[in-house]
Amino acid sequence: MAGRRANHEGTIRRRERGWEGAVMLGGRRYWVRGRTRAEVVARLRELAGRYQAGQLSPPSRLTLEEWASEWLRQGEGRWRPTTLRAHRLMLAPLMERLGRVRLVRLEPLHIAHALRGLQEGGMGSRAVQMAYASLRACLGGAVKVGLLASNPCSRVARPAHRPREAKDWGLAEMRAFLAAALEDGGPLATMLALMLMTGLRPGEAAALQWGDIDPAAGTLSVRRAIAWEGNSRWHLGPPKSKAGQRAIALPSLALGLLSRLERRGVYVFWAERPPTPQAISQVMGYLCERAGVPRRPAHYLRHAQPPCWPPRGWTSRPCSGGWVMPRRRSPWTSTAMPSRRWTGGRRRWWTGR
Repeated sequence: MAGRRANHEGTIRRRERGWEGAVMLGGRRYWVRGRTRAEVVARLRELAGRYQAGQLSPPSRLTLEEWASEWLRQGEGRWRPTTLRAHRLMLAPLMERLGRVRLVRLEPLHIAHALRGLQEGGMGSRAVQMAYASLRACLGGAVKVGLLASNPCSRVARPAHRPREAKDWGLAEMRAFLAAALEDGGPLATMLALMLMTGLRPGEAAALQWGDIDPAAGTLSVRRAIAWEGNSRWHLGPPKSKAGQRAIALPSLALGLLSRLERRGVYVFWAERPPTPQAISQVMGYLCERAGVPRRPAHYLRHAQPPCWPPRGWTSRPCSGGWVMPRRRSPWTSTAMPSRRWTGGRRRWWTGR
């Protein structure tokens, strides 16, 4: 005579095609199926072990696409508009492949196949990497609210990024670009020239107001930034990070450029509507073509400035990982204030004033 079943052993019965088992764990019923009775018993024991270890997700018919939509809605009040838009764009191609899969049945193998499909479909390596990061953050949110016991993405290797070789601008290219911007003289061309001389982000430069500029002290203050949702909606908020709120020393050339602009309102480079990313990109491409330099996105100007133009009051000759004082100052260079550079070796600090 068969003995009494132990706790969490469940109920097993034969079906037309194989065997079926059910077990109550934590007040919820879980179902498993298998081709043989032994296979069903093994799966029930696995469920019981995961339940005792706290790794069992509650049964749910929620799909990945439904949870991703809810996760994005939860982020509308917490994230910057550009962050929200980036997550939507990165998750969209993955939802076409994985959106109908139930959240609790999503396996690392599903994710790996989907990422490989994106790569084979022609998506760039950086875009695939960003899609993986968005999916991992989305599933991490499901773990926090208890919909998943663990994140399947944590068991999938992060896709490798293979950047294309691109020639960086040298000092000659920067001077040619600056000359083209000065010759153009338009508000957007002047904004791009200012970005090259100060390292401002495009959103920070577009949000610059006349009250942020102090001609007497030769500085400008970064207090806000404009973020676009596509080319239709824009949002005015703080800079990207707390460190983004800073004061920047302006070279004399930048002060001269700003003094030539007509004051059409509160903002320096626009009156009624800020320039869209598409408009900035078009002017950037036009100036690159006119200057005869390799085309780069507008954000490149932020990172192109530091390597070739040292901070104000410093020479371009490196000294043990820092900068040394020059005999005379360059009229173009600028830096955030206060600026200090570690010269190394002698444990000595120099200021950039």
